[in-house]
Amino acid sequence: MGAKRSAFAATLACIAVLGAGAARAEDKRVVDELLDILRQNKQISDQQYRELKRKADEERQQDLRKAGAPPPPPPPPPVAAVAPTPSPDTMRAYFKNGFVLETADKNYSISIGGRLQADWNASFADQAVRDEFSDLSASQTGVEFRRARLSIQGLVFGNIDYKIEYDFSTGEPEAKDVYIGMRKIPYAQYVRVGHYKEPFSLEELTSDSFTTFMERGLPNAFSPSRNMGITTFQEYFEQHMTFALGGFAETNNSGFGFGPHEGYNLSTRVTGLPIYEEQGRHLLHLGFAYTHKFRHCSSASSTDGTCDGTLGFAQKPEAHLFPVNLVNTGQLNTDGVDLINPEIAWVWGPLSLQAEYMHAFVSQVDNPDPDFGGLYAYVSYFVTEGDTRSYRLSEGAFDRIIPKRSFGFDGQGWGAWEVAARFSRLDLGSKNVDGGTEDDVTGGVNWYLNSVTRVTVNYVWAHLESVGDSNIVQARFQLSF
Repeated sequence: MGAKRSAFAATLACIAVLGAGAARAEDKRVVDELLDILRQNKQISDQQYRELKRKADEERQQDLRKAGAPPPPPPPPPVAAVAPTPSPDTMRAYFKNGFVLETADKNYSISIGGRLQADWNASFADQAVRDEFSDLSASQTGVEFRRARLSIQGLVFGNIDYKIEYDFSTGEPEAKDVYIGMRKIPYAQYVRVGHYKEPFSLEELTSDSFTTFMERGLPNAFSPSRNMGITTFQEYFEQHMTFALGGFAETNNSGFGFGPHEGYNLSTRVTGLPIYEEQGRHLLHLGFAYTHKFRHCSSASSTDGTCDGTLGFAQKPEAHLFPVNLVNTGQLNTDGVDLINPEIAWVWGPLSLQAEYMHAFVSQVDNPDPDFGGLYAYVSYFVTEGDTRSYRLSEGAFDRIIPKRSFGFDGQGWGAWEVAARFSRLDLGSKNVDGGTEDDVTGGVNWYLNSVTRVTVNYVWAHLESVGDSNIVQARFQLSF
């Protein structure tokens, strides 16, 4: 033990001598190496090691000052790694409510999307309604895939956009939005060609993934919806005003229409935002749309009670699985139809009001000219703090709900919860046409788990005037990205 202490003392003496001589060294000093060896051999503790290192450094600085040498410069700070600047055609992949590939200059992009809506329905009809429609039973239940879609959309060369979307819910592919468009056109701004929705009705132009209720209101019977056409879209006043004008050919669900007397439509819509604050948390939307359906029919061309200009309007209650149309004009011989549609929506944080009125003026052949009308109005409210409806300025329509706090099993968020109630009316009786009049009252609850997942429950009370009532309970489980 005495020998060990003597060796330790001798070592410390060597350190003191070597420390002074090594003070001018630039590289690791001998004193440091000796201290490292002593600590590794456990002859000194970590605390003793640190204390001796501190004293040796202080003595070295004193010796340097006495010798008049400048102290060594501090070590340079570590240089942060700088990522190389990507070239314009470098692709990056990310998820933003869909899977996206995009070049660094954003001139090229591909977005892959999908939509799945699984519905359940239980319907109960009064005896009087069942007597009117033989296809109805006292109670009926069912399920369906309301929509099952895949889509690809994107941009090429910075100014040509495209979308290809098909629905497979019926077992056969049906064309939905299938179009190409060109941006940055002088005066016209943006032109689209293909199969897509005509510019008519706020609720129709709001995607069915984002509508407040499972089905659109009764007046939607008048909306032209998707056809093959060409449209110019324009924006003014920082997108607070939009204008659209397009011509369309009536087509089937595959975008096909051909023959000697095909129907054509001219549709236009203008919208404005007198109020738009806090990125849409406070807004007032006003709009007006007009469509003329060109048809040709004369008594001379009618040989079997029909003609090439026939069309009609019909509607189910606000439930797709309900088995019959409660109101129906049947096919009318016509030389054309004019449709008008004023619309209004108001959003103030969690509270929202929306209403539309639609009217159809029919030029009937060999009969008085009937006119039909319908309206809806609804109120919705988000009970979760901070949530509100989203609005897409470029389209003058409502957009995807993005909850402030997505649902998670950790209890940190419960998604967005919305309650809503709607009244709608559709009157298809006029002049010699007795298509019936229906009033619906719909209540709904929406649970937005996150920006792509939603659960909806609706109750519908459908009243067919002079006949009776039907009661419907339905639910939807939705994934949309």
